[in-house]
Amino acid sequence: MILSTVTDEVLPDRSSAAIPRIFQTAIGEGVRNFEIRMVEAKRFPLSEASAWDRLKKYGKEYGITFSAVSPGLFKPSLYSDLMPLHRKYLVPMSMDLADAIGVKTLIIFGVERDPKDKPEDFLRVAELMREAVEQAAARGFTVQLENLPGTWADTSDNCLKLMEAVNHPNFGCVWDTGNFYEAEQTHFRAGYEKLKPYIRNVHLKDGRFIDGHMHWQHLGVGVTDIKGQIETLKADGYTGTITLEAKCEPHLDEDFTSSMKYLKSVL
Repeated sequence: MILSTVTDEVLPDRSSAAIPRIFQTAIGEGVRNFEIRMVEAKRFPLSEASAWDRLKKYGKEYGITFSAVSPGLFKPSLYSDLMPLHRKYLVPMSMDLADAIGVKTLIIFGVERDPKDKPEDFLRVAELMREAVEQAAARGFTVQLENLPGTWADTSDNCLKLMEAVNHPNFGCVWDTGNFYEAEQTHFRAGYEKLKPYIRNVHLKDGRFIDGHMHWQHLGVGVTDIKGQIETLKADGYTGTITLEAKCEPHLDEDFTSSMKYLKSVL
């Protein structure tokens, strides 16, 4: 398994001095693999030019491997004014900029649910994803669907339906058990068995419901069973990325190192 993290999960700093600090902190814990989400204060690919230059510069200096980009694709609902812009502009723009840094994996989301949704809109969501995956595959990209509460990809069953509907070899899923727990409030095992053939990336975060809301906590403190997840992945011979999403509420400098300490203890 490849230890990984996300550009905005290591430290709360979003200043122009953040990137080298983020890389130094991660390297100190043995992590050199990153997903690109935020580039300083703005989300990829709409970062400031100077921030993008710093990401490339320090990435090279510190020997960082960038494995995926997460531009927030398809987070709006089908009925949002933003969705046509995602489809027409954000998909190709994200791939263009990812190509510039040698990344060939694109993370997408499952389209926000909307009060205007109809049951048949599932087919529209699947077609939207299939279109993006086919565009990506033509350029040598793979696409990963990240589960998120409040979207058409909220539960394990709904993610499986989308995997089967799109049915493309370049399409897999991010297994984010923290997000699944928030949506389902059940142990990970049953959902894992359903999605196992499609898992290309793992997001690790921990937490619990407090007063009806999900609160993110250091690994090992919450109830998502991080130890069980690692044991299951190891038993099944998983060799992909395990991506630590360490920020808690509020996000503190020590979140990453505290969660890494626990993660190393169960690896």
